[in-house]
Amino acid sequence: MKSSWKFILGLTIALTAVLSIMMTAFSVPAVNSGVHQVPIGLITPDDPTYQKVSEPLKAKGFKVEQYKSENTVKKQVDERKIYGAIALSDTGDVTVYQATAASSAVAQALNQIGTGIVEQQKVVGTKQLAATAQQATDPVMLKTINARMTALQAKQVKIVELKSFPKADPKGTGLAAGALPIALGGWIGSVAIVKAVKGKWQKFAAILCFAMIGGLGLIAVIQFGIGTFDGNYWLTSLGAMLGIAATGFFVLGLLEVIGNWGLAIAAITLILLGNPLSGLTSAPEMLPSGWGAFGQLLPPGATGTLLRNLALFDGHAALMPIAVLSSYVLVGMLLFKLGNKSEI
Repeated sequence: MKSSWKFILGLTIALTAVLSIMMTAFSVPAVNSGVHQVPIGLITPDDPTYQKVSEPLKAKGFKVEQYKSENTVKKQVDERKIYGAIALSDTGDVTVYQATAASSAVAQALNQIGTGIVEQQKVVGTKQLAATAQQATDPVMLKTINARMTALQAKQVKIVELKSFPKADPKGTGLAAGALPIALGGWIGSVAIVKAVKGKWQKFAAILCFAMIGGLGLIAVIQFGIGTFDGNYWLTSLGAMLGIAATGFFVLGLLEVIGNWGLAIAAITLILLGNPLSGLTSAPEMLPSGWGAFGQLLPPGATGTLLRNLALFDGHAALMPIAVLSSYVLVGMLLFKLGNKSEI
């Protein structure tokens, strides 16, 4: 039987909608990426200095919190509450506390801010010393001014790394590059299972096996093959298993309820939206406002965040991604139980 013109028109409209969603999901975050309430810390010798430094940072989009000590900053970074901090001493020295493992992009941004503060200090200090030198007649004073000028020009930002990736992958490229494999690989594996395996409960069992074996394999590649992780392999693998299970049961449940259209919906959710909005290449807060938070509610973003927190931050802030992924598993199982298209 030939396809009707009505069907062809409907299909082309649906494909155009998918194309539009893909273009929006990939282009809008890329064009509008930047700082959108990225939480950082600021240590200053007094409140006036905090106000002077924090206001420009807030204007740039940072969410700035004031802290009193380096230890407090370290704790906040460990618990994934901030991405790093900038400290100014009472003598004007600038220290950047970065956590590359949390986000290489934010660490780079903090470095640029710290460098900018030092460069501004050099400009202001040079003008003041030059004005003083013009009025000075004492050779000893001129010598002192020149020494201060030399020291000022040699001034640099001090960088303190609080949380880094392993030496084998210092920039975390393996995790950033894993956004697409996490989204696409989970979808392809799930589609292969639901199409190749016969029998409703056999598909259920196959998804479970895929989640367990796939989780072990995924982390083995990232940890032992690439070297991006160096944490507890088994614990991190459990996180990967949950992520794959969320994807697998989500696909399986949709297929059981609405048939092949479920595969298209899953592809849009997991790949077209989930991949670019995962935040793995930068940070969720570096995506346009609202997009990053939405991406963390999709399996790829939640899986990436969970793996990062388990492998590099001792499991801190893992509850939210676990809850998100568990919800996909439960909803998928519920749809699977209610559906009856297992033979499609």
